[in-house]
Amino acid sequence: MPRRAAIWLARGFLAAVACSSVAWGATTLPVFIDQTRLDGARDLILRNVPVSDAELGDLGPLLSRAATRPDCMPAIDRDTAVIRLRLAENALASGNLVDTRLGELDAAVRKSLGCAPADPYLWVVLFWLRNIRQGFSDANFDLLRMSYRLGPNEGWIVVKRSALALAILDALPPDLSDAVVAEFARLVKTELYTEAIDLLRGPGWVHRDRPLAGLAAVPQRNVDILTRSMADIGYDLDHRSPTARRNPEQKTNDRLDEPARMPPAAMARP
Repeated sequence: MPRRAAIWLARGFLAAVACSSVAWGATTLPVFIDQTRLDGARDLILRNVPVSDAELGDLGPLLSRAATRPDCMPAIDRDTAVIRLRLAENALASGNLVDTRLGELDAAVRKSLGCAPADPYLWVVLFWLRNIRQGFSDANFDLLRMSYRLGPNEGWIVVKRSALALAILDALPPDLSDAVVAEFARLVKTELYTEAIDLLRGPGWVHRDRPLAGLAAVPQRNVDILTRSMADIGYDLDHRSPTARRNPEQKTNDRLDEPARMPPAAMARP
């Protein structure tokens, strides 16, 4: 009898574990599927792949569920905020549903940061969003400071943050403008030339003197590579002749007659 009772107890325990596993799977599987779908859209958006409203239309119910959940789901909440950003950008481009989309983005970003406040990218998004909705204000600078404090060296965030900050460099307080200049110098020092060139010839071109002056502490070899690469696409940074630029050891003060080419206006977004 004791042996039989032990067998039945063991079977009951295993049955309880099996039922719990089934219940857990039934609860978490929909969440896992939702997160997988949201992750795919998020990755495309963060890689700056154009995604239309129509392509994001199937995610509407998922975004709504994420917005109404009272608990924290950090991964889903972050994905939702990134997707809402693209929907808001599409609305700004088309002029349709702008207030609605910006409001949804604000709610999504604040919910995500409330659950996971150490996200430097979303602090940049919130800075951009507040400036769009409320107008450019000194009160918003702390949002940008949070991004620099939490993510000073994350490469992909650096590029997006610098694109926004360089466009308004003259309007930033000294501590933030110094951070922007130092961030650009780190890109060149770490040999991220493609990213540095895109920033310099885009949103940073109007204010190019500041980031270029910040390269004083960067190895000269890195600066020379940046200068030659910019010259190859028509941007003259050092006013040297092509011959002198091909021969760095040859010193010259020759200036080119043609002025530096100005790039087209760039719309900086996070």
